[in-house]
Amino acid sequence: MKIVLKKLELKNFKGIKELTIDFGNVTSISGKNATGKTTVVDAFTWLLFGKDSKDRTTFNIKTLDQNGEELHGLEHSVTGELEVDGQAITLQRLYKEKWTKQRGQAQAELKGHTTEYFINEVPTSMKDYQGRVNQIFEENKFKLVTSPLYFTNLKWQDQRKMLLEIIGDIDEETVINYNPSLEPLRNLLTEGIDNLVKVVKAKISKLKDNVKSIPFRIDECNNSIIDEDFQALEFRKRGIESGIKSLDESIEDKSKVNDRKLELSNKIFELKQQFQAKYNKAKSDMELPKMQLKNDMRELEYKLQDQERDYRTAVRTEEQLEREIVEGKNSISKLKFENEGLREEFSKVKGETLEIDESQFVCPMCKREFETNDIEAKKAELLSNFNTDKEKRLKDIQAKGKTNNATIAKIEANISTLNNKLIETSEYINGIKQKVEETKEQINNLSVQLSISDCTKEIKFEGMEELKAEIKNLEDEMRSISIGDSNMELKVRKANLVKELEEVNRLLAGRENNNKLILRIKELQAEERSLAAKIAELEGQQFLCEEFIRTKVELLEESINNKFAGSISFKLFNKQINGGLNECCEATIDGVPFSNANTASQINAGLSIVNTLCSHFDVQAPIFIDNAESVNRIGETDSQLIKLIVSLDNTLKVEVEG
Repeated sequence: MKIVLKKLELKNFKGIKELTIDFGNVTSISGKNATGKTTVVDAFTWLLFGKDSKDRTTFNIKTLDQNGEELHGLEHSVTGELEVDGQAITLQRLYKEKWTKQRGQAQAELKGHTTEYFINEVPTSMKDYQGRVNQIFEENKFKLVTSPLYFTNLKWQDQRKMLLEIIGDIDEETVINYNPSLEPLRNLLTEGIDNLVKVVKAKISKLKDNVKSIPFRIDECNNSIIDEDFQALEFRKRGIESGIKSLDESIEDKSKVNDRKLELSNKIFELKQQFQAKYNKAKSDMELPKMQLKNDMRELEYKLQDQERDYRTAVRTEEQLEREIVEGKNSISKLKFENEGLREEFSKVKGETLEIDESQFVCPMCKREFETNDIEAKKAELLSNFNTDKEKRLKDIQAKGKTNNATIAKIEANISTLNNKLIETSEYINGIKQKVEETKEQINNLSVQLSISDCTKEIKFEGMEELKAEIKNLEDEMRSISIGDSNMELKVRKANLVKELEEVNRLLAGRENNNKLILRIKELQAEERSLAAKIAELEGQQFLCEEFIRTKVELLEESINNKFAGSISFKLFNKQINGGLNECCEATIDGVPFSNANTASQINAGLSIVNTLCSHFDVQAPIFIDNAESVNRIGETDSQLIKLIVSLDNTLKVEVEG
């Protein structure tokens, strides 16, 4: 699709009262800054999409008076004549005020604005208008094919995505066929190269962690092997077992310990346990009220800490509010003082009059006065320039005064808000201060109660004396019983032999454990060799993956750069120090990064990008080149060119080159 802008008419649009531009294949629009070059671009984008050239939907379209106020009663419109694949179409967007007169009112009131749409001078709805525009020109592609610098100002991720859409992705089969050394990867790339890289890296990392742990596990096994004479231990064991058997026979011949003494001992132990349990219960019951008082005291102390923290925070807030109020009042005083100066300056400028030196209308050579018509024309020009400058200075003073007044009003409103907050904060401080005093009083009361409860009381429980007497009687009876012959000495000797036998058995058990540890060391050594082989195999796959990515990068960059003419090329990957690759997207001009190139090179390179995008989208549209004066020779393109040139002309100058 080829789109050509034939004509653009502006009425009351962004300060331009009326302007008609007829466009050719190459059109130059020149003028000083602020003469309306960008307004022409804004008008075209607003006509199509309701936005200015910076993609803003809210911008000032209406005409302003000398005081910066909007002029009412005007209609603001842009009309564009386009040629789409040889077919002419006229679009118009009209923006106007909506006035309504209510019953009983003398004058109508401004109730808002409305936008009207026309296609080939026929009124249409916004939906149909936008639908027709989108048929001609999709908005998401508009900037890409109409601005040479738009693409390179996108985020690199968006640039990269669009470049890959242009060439299409390169499948794995193509990469392997291009580099036969990658053939071993063919059966491994079941879920893509990215997934394979992640899987291989994860496996290598896990296997290396396992390999690192094996030497420590082998050392642990070696350190656990004990060095003992197991034959000597067997001989010693047989001797100990013989001694234990002999002592058992001797113990059987001795009389048993007195059964009554054992019975008395158990009974005394039971009664003492009962006594201690009842004593502890009585002590706990007696201290329960005191514990409750301590808990209440602790809760109040926590509460007091919170209240005092809130009080300090509120005091800091009060001080901050007072400082902000003082600062606001100082700012108002400064602004009012400045306004007094502005009033004096306004009066001074307003009273200025033009004094014309008559000598400048006399020829310096022959001393003859100029022609009357020339003199009057010169005076009129001087007066016009004087009045224009005077009017501008008066407007600047008024604008500064309005700005100061608006700032004063804003500060006064803020001070009012701060005063309200200050009152609220002061009331809060008084309230929290009272709560602090109340909490302190409660703490003092509890302290008095605790001091009273600290008086020592004797611990007693019901039946205490009777239980003491029963225990004493049993202990006296136990002391009166004669023990008789005791076999305690034999049992002690046997216990010592049993303990010695257990130690010998423990040492003998180390023989079987040593055998298990030796076998385990061999298993760990075999596992280490196996893991090393697996790691080597995976590292080979990892190298092939990196080679695959490098090959694909080479094919991608070659395919993309073949799509662009001239000196523009793209770098899609950055090589890291470790040999890895990071995704990127950087345009270069003859090897120089796009951002470092001069304006002329950037514009021509951007034009090459636009040509490629036009070919990809199968569309040609008007290309607006801003700052075109900085380019000596603009690159070739099949699209319509509209050059915006900064010149010394006070009004817009339009030249059609073809």
